Amino acid sequence: MKRLLLAATAVIGLAASAHAVPIASGSVLNIVGNANFDSTSVQFVNPANLVAGSGDFALLGTCVGCVTMTTPLDYVTPTTGQAYSATNNGITTTFDIASGGKVSGNGTTTLGLQFAGTATETGFDPTEGVWIVTLNQFGRLVGSFSASTIATPEPASMLVLGAGLLGLGLVRRKS
Repeated sequence: MKRLLLAATAVIGLAASAHAVPIASGSVLNIVGNANFDSTSVQFVNPANLVAGSGDFALLGTCVGCVTMTTPLDYVTPTTGQAYSATNNGITTTFDIASGGKVSGNGTTTLGLQFAGTATETGFDPTEGVWIVTLNQFGRLVGSFSASTIATPEPASMLVLGAGLLGLGLVRRKS
């Protein structure tokens, strides 16, 4: 009976997950809307829209007016913190800028921004990636997030895995 209990504990320990999985690498979220920019910042016109994403972001679907952009977004002295929040089909996604980005374009008729940070989506672990925003002189915003890194397991998952392996080792040793 002890062996059966130890074996069950070991299997449960191996099968349990402390968290969900990260957003799959290559998943892309597309946002379109309007914005104005100058030599230092972008003023978004809220709300913006979601255009069908790919990978794990496909769950969000397409929606009009479901995206709130944090505005203004200073890109000379980079703003950190939440860049956008979107909710559709009962799923919410956000992006938090972690560090300053790359700036491209001429700053008067076109502007391109790229920020590193962390995306969240309901049912997934926070995932690091890149948010790219392009704007033109007509005030058109096109933004996308792409999960670009493979997340490393967090300590809680490693603890669960270790407990499962320890349980299996004890069962094997006793038999």
